[in-house]
Amino acid sequence: MFKKFLKMNAGDFALYAAVTGGLFLLGEIVILCVMAIVKPDTGVLLAGIVLPIVAAFSLFIMSFTNSWVTFDLALRFGRTRRQGLGLVAGLLALEGVFVMALAALLAAIERFLLPGLWARLAGRDGWTWMSAAPVPEGAERLSSAFLQVEDFVLAWWWYPVLWAAALAFGLFAGVLLQRLGPKGAWVLWCLWMGACFGPQLLGFNMWFIGDWNLGLIAGCVALALAGFVWAVWSMLH
Repeated sequence: MFKKFLKMNAGDFALYAAVTGGLFLLGEIVILCVMAIVKPDTGVLLAGIVLPIVAAFSLFIMSFTNSWVTFDLALRFGRTRRQGLGLVAGLLALEGVFVMALAALLAAIERFLLPGLWARLAGRDGWTWMSAAPVPEGAERLSSAFLQVEDFVLAWWWYPVLWAAALAFGLFAGVLLQRLGPKGAWVLWCLWMGACFGPQLLGFNMWFIGDWNLGLIAGCVALALAGFVWAVWSMLH
């Protein structure tokens, strides 16, 4: 049963590959053009931070759609709620692994293969990682001959965190609309406005920038888990 369901939704994987891979190619083409035309002395790794976020957003959209539309479709075709939940959960888990693995692979390609090409296009003798430490006087001339690459990437543990968060929030949003209909959209809008402007009304920076602590992180995790548990309960009832 799951193989047939997976085959029916094979287009989702193609869409993930097109969005993530297309954004990667577009970004690298722009960087290569800048290196060849402007010939800067620095470069920045972008795929390691942009692609995981884009992948998580894509997974959120798919989780939202599958929990709202695909689950309802499974019920209409005679599947039980438990079967429908199992099919949707299995599909989303595989999609999450696929899109995050693809983002990690493309980030690794940029990190290990492309800086050398950037350096050649920029007319440099080679490349090296950018260091925050001051360059000694004797090394300034040598350093200027190399392309300085800034290692601007997300740590590895962000991949499973973004994967879990996208699945949980997408599932919650989709089930909320399935349960409440148009009223669910208003609830989602109120939650979004509260997340955007609530911190400022309470005297914090937007998105709590610089104010994250263990208590706040634990609170966000608890809210995400509560929303996920409610979504699963709703799909089973």
